[in-house]
Amino acid sequence: MKSLFRWSWQKHKMNRETICAPDTIIKCESLKLLNDPPLDWSKHCRHPVLVIVGDGNTMPHDLSVFRSWDIPHDIYSVNRSMLYFEEQVDHWCAIDSEESAWFMENINPKVSPEKPILRHTIGYFPGAYDVYWEQDYPFTDEIQRRIWIGNSGYFAVLTAIHMGYEKIILLGMPLNHEPHWYEKPNEPPPMWAGKAFTQWVDFKLKRPEAADKVRAMPANPSYSAFILGEATKKWVISK
Repeated sequence: MKSLFRWSWQKHKMNRETICAPDTIIKCESLKLLNDPPLDWSKHCRHPVLVIVGDGNTMPHDLSVFRSWDIPHDIYSVNRSMLYFEEQVDHWCAIDSEESAWFMENINPKVSPEKPILRHTIGYFPGAYDVYWEQDYPFTDEIQRRIWIGNSGYFAVLTAIHMGYEKIILLGMPLNHEPHWYEKPNEPPPMWAGKAFTQWVDFKLKRPEAADKVRAMPANPSYSAFILGEATKKWVISK
């Protein structure tokens, strides 16, 4: 757990005038792969079922419940949830390139015994990451490319859809206003901005066929489960 205290990078923030300028903030419901040549996903996706593991306070409980279902699956870790695993992790993502330094310094060999972990991000960062994505959007300026509306979990969902996973279960991603699983109960919770929150709703409304592949573990409250539906063992094993 001491690795948590070494998470010392800082985000480079744009000024409010730039972020709030007309046409700066865009939303997207799909991504484009930048890797050339494209990756062969059959070599990297071992199972049709994928769990995407976020840093919400429900993560330990969600993971315990899912493991009790005894369903073969791949693991996609988001941000610091990597610290929780003592088993093979297949994917990891981070939106901020600074996090790759933390990843390289703190990676536990036990999470990558069979094959390397695929590291996903937005933009092209050779060496720091393995899979490079871009929002599928007709950009009009460079600032639009740099602003991501949503969160890392939403980014992971879009990449999982692109890779062809058939059933995607969100763990530790209730989108509530509780501290992260690694924080003390009195820590300031994440405050999801309106556009970041409604991006999940847009995904459900605009790409229903893709959203039908995604469910979230129930919690009280779990806004992701409310939007996408609750994950159950029956749903995961259904055809």
